[in-house]
Amino acid sequence: MSVYSVNDASQTSQKWLAFSAWLIVPPLFGLAAVLLGQDANWDLRNYHYYNPYAFLNHRMDFDILPSQVANFYNPLLYVPFYYVVKLLPPKGVGFFLGWIQGMNFPLILAIARQLILPADNTATSFRMKELICFGVSLVGMSGAGNISELGTVFSDNLLSLLILLSLLLILSNMKRFWGISLKNRMVAVIIAGFLAGTAAGLKQPAAIFSVGLCAAFFFLELPFIHRFWMSFVFGIGVLVGIAASGGYWLYKMWEQFRNPFFPYFNLLFQSPMATIGDYRDARFIPVTPGGALISPFFFGFAPYKLSEVFFQDLRIPLLYVMLLAAGVHRLAHLFSVHPMAESPPCDPARTSGMRFLLAAGIISYLAWMRLFGIFRYALIFEMLAPLGIWMILDRMITKSRTKLATAGVIFALILGTLVPADWGRVPWVEDYFGADIPAIARPEDTIILMTGTSPTSYLIPLFPKEVRFIRIQSYFTGPSSHPNGFDLRMRGIVAGHTGPLYVLYRSYEKASTILALQAYGLKQQKGSRRVLQPHIESEMPFPLYLYSVSRNDPA
Repeated sequence: MSVYSVNDASQTSQKWLAFSAWLIVPPLFGLAAVLLGQDANWDLRNYHYYNPYAFLNHRMDFDILPSQVANFYNPLLYVPFYYVVKLLPPKGVGFFLGWIQGMNFPLILAIARQLILPADNTATSFRMKELICFGVSLVGMSGAGNISELGTVFSDNLLSLLILLSLLLILSNMKRFWGISLKNRMVAVIIAGFLAGTAAGLKQPAAIFSVGLCAAFFFLELPFIHRFWMSFVFGIGVLVGIAASGGYWLYKMWEQFRNPFFPYFNLLFQSPMATIGDYRDARFIPVTPGGALISPFFFGFAPYKLSEVFFQDLRIPLLYVMLLAAGVHRLAHLFSVHPMAESPPCDPARTSGMRFLLAAGIISYLAWMRLFGIFRYALIFEMLAPLGIWMILDRMITKSRTKLATAGVIFALILGTLVPADWGRVPWVEDYFGADIPAIARPEDTIILMTGTSPTSYLIPLFPKEVRFIRIQSYFTGPSSHPNGFDLRMRGIVAGHTGPLYVLYRSYEKASTILALQAYGLKQQKGSRRVLQPHIESEMPFPLYLYSVSRNDPA
């Protein structure tokens, strides 16, 4: 076959692939989000909708902690979602989010093409590798975490767009890293760092990928001083990105609480507005070296060690086993008296790209395991695991048919046993929340107290904007012998309030609500109960109660 015909075939293939990747596949994920049903997860009802509302309407100091600890999360990430809910019908919201989340597919595909496409000139090989790239990318998008988050704003598969774009920028410039001056290669490196840092600024757990990408530069086959400066400049880009997307919020937290990560790491900063502690959720962090070593198997066989809800996905356990097997294979090759045949020579840029991806993945995983261990935060590992599986097979198996058959069996096993997580969904209706809010006679003089730990702050934007909400009991506050600064502030507000008072809580939290009200010298008024049963909670058996509240008679 002539070089011209090969190039012509490859160009046609690339055009069709690009068309499918960018214009056909992402909308299909939008349709999948609609078919899954409307998001009704705990975090949505707690802060995904309330936090941007409070930020845009200057309520961050007007209401007090209605979304509990999440009240202190950077709201900028959720501002677009707030406007989308205001502008589009509910199904439009789900489709739009799913479409944007589907844009991870062309990025994974582009990364796969950097590492898989052949260096030879045979059209048959090129087309086959294009199909392999397409396949591993689809399997990467069909994970238990990504499917569960379609149409939601958990944001793990939204911030992944920035992380994957950062990785793609590095891999696509890998060849140039050997052919241009150190100074010139820094442009791509600092932009890649900025992208990763922007994700970390919007949501702090995304910082684990900045750590992995930054450290992975040291695994390139370049002079040490070059690797050092590339890692250093990437780190500068990360800091600039964090400042751009999260700098305002970090400063606001420092200005108010003398803790930029408030309330986290308060053991170090010791703000009086919170208990002296770390506030970290350490439930899923392995506590022993043995637990850390077997943690990849939790994704497939012990999901409750990583998540509050059930899921099953074998891709990370299989990748882990294959990495161990590849390590043993490599050691056997190095120490064998009769060395095995060498693998066919590989493009140095591809080899370096594989090494970079492997190093970034392992280091990011170790950071994830040490700091969080939470299933949702590992979503990028899930997306890239099929690519990793293929790359290992490609290195360990020489016969193409055997390689393809093995990959087919592995991917069929992954998809056949897959059980996506279920964070809560309800059928679609015409109103996103479907809440019938009772009339408030004097909203400008009214305070609604919130008790219990159930997520209810999504209701606040549906009330008249003059009504003030104060959460006197939550994961962060509550009557105790050691009140924090917010407890003391709320006591002063309630004691000096002369207008109407109400209390909002879930029915099963009645006993704890009565105790919380008693601590404030308050009681529910008999016969004043109003029941709220929003559509978004239609799958829940416990309604919300709104009671009028009065002060206890003095003894």
